[in-house]
Amino acid sequence: MSTEGARARLRELSDFAAPWAVWIAATLRLSDHIEAGATRLPELAERAGVDPDALRRLLRYLVARGVFSGEHGSYANTDVSRLLKDEIGWRPWLDLDGAPGVWAESWTRLLEAVREGAPGRDDHWYYEELARTGRAASFDSLMAAQVAANAEHVARELDWSPVTDVVDVGGGTGVMLRTLLAAHPRMRGTLFDLPQVVEGLEPAERLNIIAGNVFHDALPAGDAYVLSQILHGWADEGAAEILRRCAEAGRDDARVVIVEGVLSERPSADEASFDLFMFTLGGGRQRTLDEFRRMAESAGLELRSAKPLTTGNSVIELRRSISSRSPGRRESG
Repeated sequence: MSTEGARARLRELSDFAAPWAVWIAATLRLSDHIEAGATRLPELAERAGVDPDALRRLLRYLVARGVFSGEHGSYANTDVSRLLKDEIGWRPWLDLDGAPGVWAESWTRLLEAVREGAPGRDDHWYYEELARTGRAASFDSLMAAQVAANAEHVARELDWSPVTDVVDVGGGTGVMLRTLLAAHPRMRGTLFDLPQVVEGLEPAERLNIIAGNVFHDALPAGDAYVLSQILHGWADEGAAEILRRCAEAGRDDARVVIVEGVLSERPSADEASFDLFMFTLGGGRQRTLDEFRRMAESAGLELRSAKPLTTGNSVIELRRSISSRSPGRRESG
């Protein structure tokens, strides 16, 4: 690469304007307003509820970057900006008025996190901030959509026939658990999550709901424990403790099923970016399969299988190691 090419690449990589302008365009629903016919600046500003001159300057930048097209005060969508329409599904993940507004704030702690090895906040900061800012419902909706994309695969990819009681730890609104129960009518399920998460959820046939904190409250006995998009939110110590609590609560042949992304040995830019995001959010991390294996062993579990899903996540099955099984173990539940 030439010196000028390197400079251009550095300018592109260090441009604060690009992500913020795109996130703001998504938050204001500019693509939907334009698609609905608000192509002129005054009407577009009115629909979006913003200052016309400020919007003109925002759009001038986004047109220059090829996100929108426009001239003489009239704007149109491009293939890029159409991805920000509500119906496509990307927009809620960039909506600063929802949970992504907390995500964006977390990036401001990256420098401190790199200097100190942690973002300098309590592990529960993220969930408390979602509740404080009224964004918890947005988070639940986004997570439910993500879990739903994995759930059918998880129900099919593993042999659930030995499982009578399954516990979904940190299962949110219960999308994963309900999918498993629908696919396997002989199973019973328990949704275990924080009180503010399960508040208002109603038990159903074969589905029990328990409010609790995995670090402080006893998990119910089960044949399987599901951790969907949970462990990457915690540093190794916290993640291993969650695994340990599942192993201790489970019956002797219980399995622990992890559903989340597995970091490649040579990560792509997208993988590395998400790992940094989990780090800034609360000190969490994405993990390679070897890192999952070592963490499982520290919790008295063995990694039995790992299958990639078409969603980009993987389903990892752990079992209690032989040495940690207790022949005279008393089971509850």
